[in-house]
Amino acid sequence: MIQLFLLILILLLPVYSEAAYTIYLKNGSVISGVSSFEKKAGEVTIYFGGGSLGISEKDILKIEETSAPERDFGVQEVPEKQVKPEAPAAPPKESAEDKSGRVSALRAQLEAITSEIKTVEEQEAKLVAEINAKRGQRLKYNIYQLRQMEKEVEPFQQELFSTQQKKSELIQRKAAIEGELKALE
Repeated sequence: MIQLFLLILILLLPVYSEAAYTIYLKNGSVISGVSSFEKKAGEVTIYFGGGSLGISEKDILKIEETSAPERDFGVQEVPEKQVKPEAPAAPPKESAEDKSGRVSALRAQLEAITSEIKTVEEQEAKLVAEINAKRGQRLKYNIYQLRQMEKEVEPFQQELFSTQQKKSELIQRKAAIEGELKALE
């Protein structure tokens, strides 16, 4: 009797999987931390730690498998032994000339990145307008024309996706430079 109970208990325990997924949508959005997904009748149901969400299969650009699920930072694990971190070594003293030269170099980088971000945002706006213009005539298309239109829009969506990735990288670089500037000032 106990063996049967243990067998049932083992079968009822959830299986832990190291696989997680990142879903890239055609509109440029990214959904990460997906534990699993299921495709049924043209719809993909994605499962998170706290629920699920249904998305039309035609709105998904690609699904990538990542190495491990993203960690929920709402629950913090406390280690048994807490080790005090060593105090960071004091940064070497910089001369006033070195510091001012570094500040001016960082400001120049910041201006360059800001102008590059503006250029990327303009490119992003043009791509979105082009995609919307092509999709705006949907009511006039039959099923074959819709498929052709989706094929024509797909390269624009991929370019939009790469543009949005570039924009996020530039914004991260800008934040790092601003942080370094604050530290120097």
